[in-house]
Amino acid sequence: MYRNCRNGAFLLLALACLGSASGCATVKSYWPWHKAPPAAPQPVRELEVTFPADMAIPVVLQFWERNTLVIDMQQVPPSGQFRLTRQGEKTWPVRIAFRMSPARFETLQVQGAQRVVLPLSTGSSDTVTADLAPSAYNKDTRALVVSWGARNTF
Repeated sequence: MYRNCRNGAFLLLALACLGSASGCATVKSYWPWHKAPPAAPQPVRELEVTFPADMAIPVVLQFWERNTLVIDMQQVPPSGQFRLTRQGEKTWPVRIAFRMSPARFETLQVQGAQRVVLPLSTGSSDTVTADLAPSAYNKDTRALVVSWGARNTF
């Protein structure tokens, strides 16, 4: 009986030491979950988004992903348009991309220095990020008009 108590006390002491050491900063670096999850991207307001007066204003967020400004169009209605303009004397971002859900609309058109039409496959329900060609806008482009809707609209 004395031996069982001694083994139980040793086990209890070992668990207490392990529990107190697990909170130590040097020991935490050895655990597989020691890294914090990556932070969610923070919305920015790099470009002005202007909607027509007769359209309800949806949420269009902008995020930086490395050197690409991503315009998030996941909350827009099935068809519509908006204008992207620079703020004051700022220059255009180096790269612009559009994140959208292909189930909502079939085609995205961007009118700037050049007209770019991006067809989307409606079979996918996943989110798609499409890069805009750098030739679609230049330093003299005043605004980008972004339109979306059914394939036969454009």
